[in-house]
Amino acid sequence: MKTVFRIMVLAVVLSVCFSCDDTEDINSGVTVNTEDFTITAPLVVRELDTLGFLRGSSSEGEVTFSLISQTPRNSVKLGTRFGEIIASNPEVFNSGSTDEVRLQVSVKKQKTEKISNVLILRNLNDPDGDGVENNADNAPNDPCLPVQDVSYTGFNPFNALWRAADCDADGSSNLDEFNAGTNPYVDESLIGDADGDGVRDDEDEAPNDPCLPEQFQGYEGFNQDNEVWALADCDGDGISNMDEVANGDSPYPQPDLPCNEILNFELENFERELRTVDSNNGEGVTIGVIGDDCGTFIFTGGSIFNQGCFNEDVQIPFFFQPSAPGSSNGTVTVAATTYSCLSEDGTTSFGFTVEGFGTYSGSASTVELTYTITTEEGEAIPGTLIIRPLE
Repeated sequence: MKTVFRIMVLAVVLSVCFSCDDTEDINSGVTVNTEDFTITAPLVVRELDTLGFLRGSSSEGEVTFSLISQTPRNSVKLGTRFGEIIASNPEVFNSGSTDEVRLQVSVKKQKTEKISNVLILRNLNDPDGDGVENNADNAPNDPCLPVQDVSYTGFNPFNALWRAADCDADGSSNLDEFNAGTNPYVDESLIGDADGDGVRDDEDEAPNDPCLPEQFQGYEGFNQDNEVWALADCDGDGISNMDEVANGDSPYPQPDLPCNEILNFELENFERELRTVDSNNGEGVTIGVIGDDCGTFIFTGGSIFNQGCFNEDVQIPFFFQPSAPGSSNGTVTVAATTYSCLSEDGTTSFGFTVEGFGTYSGSASTVELTYTITTEEGEAIPGTLIIRPLE
């Protein structure tokens, strides 16, 4: 009788255990779906380009993505929520050092996980690096054909053939011109600036009038050694341009316009919460504040460069300069600005100094800044910061 009782107790215990396992399976019955796939990169890959999107879904809503491995290392990074595959090292895709990038990605919901293997193929349809696909290129191994317009920027600056060529025949290679910031498709030595206003004659609406196109206070692109410019009086105050400069004054007038007309976009485009994407540290959020001077916006918050600063009193002033009167686009400048970065526990503060130069699009509320951050120890860290609307 005792033996029978023991058998019955054991059966009940086993039944309960199996029942518990089944319940856990039922309660955690989350399914995750993903797949292995291959994508081909664009002809020319730029830093922070989105190359494609990871694939994954679950029976319980959105999944999260995390990168397990990649070969070569540091080729891409992931947008963890929406699964963007973002180029972080464009040289991998453009230089020919490798023809493929392999990713192993975890696709997860709660405790359920599956692995997706992604193959990114380098685009081999442009061997000369001119940015023109073979089927449209009448000289697929000549990086200077077809002849491109002076404003062309679709080339691949990492391609060996393109780098070694000299497409404007000025004696400097395309690579040297690219590194120097000059145009590899224009021999600048053949283009003059007769009136010294800093606008090349081929782009100047009045190449012999140093006060046209009209400029305003803050413009410094003029050539003060040009006699035509030096003798003119661009602000009409009876003092020549050269005397204004000698006195430390601006030779250009202050525009009598509301600031939003000078910048030609609604100031509120940047006076709000915006997303930041930093080439070194990923994504963060900043809040834009209008500065005291027209064209100055102050981007605030410890996450502007996403360095892990836990103090919100970080303030980086950006100066916006329109590229031309009436333009809603232009350049941004960050003069050397020092700020502190507070650790999470609030006990340690690190000092940084940032300065940089870039561009903005007023209508798109987007800024792209190439910067250098210098640490207290003197280490210089280069990077790119993009400020854009929250999606």
